[in-house]
Amino acid sequence: MENLRTIREKRNITQVSLSVSLGVAQETISGYESGKSYPSADTLIKLANILHTSTDYLLGRVDSDRPINFSTSDLTDDECNLLYSYRNLSKENKLKLEGFVEALKNN
Repeated sequence: MENLRTIREKRNITQVSLSVSLGVAQETISGYESGKSYPSADTLIKLANILHTSTDYLLGRVDSDRPINFSTSDLTDDECNLLYSYRNLSKENKLKLEGFVEALKNN
């Protein structure tokens, strides 16, 4: 849970407060943050909802803490493929691609 502590502190939520909202012991939150234990899938989803972020962010799969506000069912296959390709780019290549997209939008 690479980003749990980061987002919890950004939201000004204490471990105790988060544990009460989640219905677990404070030590459980500490264990998640230190990597000594991991939440179940249901608990991970609850954490993301409480912290207004995505499960992917909590797991360190994406850099943005903003929740994902769309369903892949809303996307075409081409859009899904582009999104997955983008996620696998290095930070440097993501910046290059974002610049290219901005240039295309301005034409």
